[in-house]
Order: sequence, then C-alpha cells, then structure tokens
Amino acid sequence: MSARNCLRRIARHDDTEFSNQSILNVMEKFVKTVNKMDETILVPCRLMDLKVGDEQDPACQNSKTKSSHSVHQILSSTDLFEIYNMLNGVKDSLLWGGAQEPPKNPPPPTTAIVTSVTTPIVKGHIRRPSSVSVTSTNSSSTLSDTDSESGSNEIDSGIDETSQEEGKAERIAQDFKRHLHGLTSTLRHMTEAAQYLTWRYQYDIGGPV
Repeated sequence: MSARNCLRRIARHDDTEFSNQSILNVMEKFVKTVNKMDETILVPCRLMDLKVGDEQDPACQNSKTKSSHSVHQILSSTDLFEIYNMLNGVKDSLLWGGAQEPPKNPPPPTTAIVTSVTTPIVKGHIRRPSSVSVTSTNSSSTLSDTDSESGSNEIDSGIDETSQEEGKAERIAQDFKRHLHGLTSTLRHMTEAAQYLTWRYQYDIGGPV
C-alpha cells in the first residue's frame, strides 16, 4: 500500500471533503514531498559536508524557491544529510508509528511542588494550652458555625464538582488545539525542508531545477 493510501485510509468517507488546511492534507503533502525527495536523491551521501546557507548554497543569491527563506531561517547551518535522515525518520514514524521517546527535560513531579510549600517546622519548646481551655474557648463558635457550614457545603459541593469536571474537558480541548497547531506548523516546515533538499541536490548534480 502506498504512503498516500495509508493516509487516506484514516479519513476515507465518500460524503466527506476536507479543507486544504486540514492536518490530513498537510500530512499527505509532507509524505508525498519526502517520497519525491527520496526518488530524486539517489546518492544521499552527496549531501554530506553541505549545510543550509553555506558558500555553495545558490539560494543565498537566488530566491527562486519559495520555501528557501523559511528553511534558511529555521535550519541555518544545519547539515543536509542530517536533515535528510530526520525527514525520513519522521515520515516513518508518521506512517508506521514506533516507540515514543520520553521528553529530554520532563517536568518536575507534583510531589516536589507540594513539599516546597509546606509549613516549616519550628524547633524548640512550645507551650501548649490545655485541652480543656481550648475546648471551652471554641465550643460556642463551633456550635454556631455548624449549621451554616453544613448547609453551604451541601450546596457548594455539587457546583464545585461540576466546574472541576468541565475544567478538565476544557483543558483537554485546549491541549489538543495547541498540539494540533504545533504539529501542523512543524509538518509544513519539514515539507519545505524536503523541497529544499530536492532542489539543492538537483542543483549540485547539474540536473533540472
């Protein structure tokens, strides 16, 4: 099965059309562009020792390619062979999946945050009042507040639980939108990088550009 069909099988529906801004179209364009790059670059080792924006880069004097400006901003001085391997690795992960690597700088655990705000322990002797005096002092206030607190807690508990559940759903939706935007932007940049490598290879070997 071709890479294009692998992507289309995700969203295959006879009555549905997708916008050009859809992540599915962005993914398909990326895979097709990388496939074209692989078909063009028959000897990948020729990309070694070449970098984006080096002295041999014709895009520094010629702005013929639309994507060259973005590539030179994002991947300036990056080795072309490294970009080639990165693009093929991303394409394989996108189509076939693979083991997900943990983040290099994981966030600190929640327990560390909790312990950092705990009340410090004061050393030394502390005079403690007797339990009888504490009970007699607080008995009146405790009894007077019991009725009002019990009534308010019964009303507020349902509202708090509902708002917390709605907050969880909203956070998930916001996380999805943020990651979707980042993935779309990154795939477009990598598509431009694949176009640049194809054009650069053709220029270096003297083929049609």
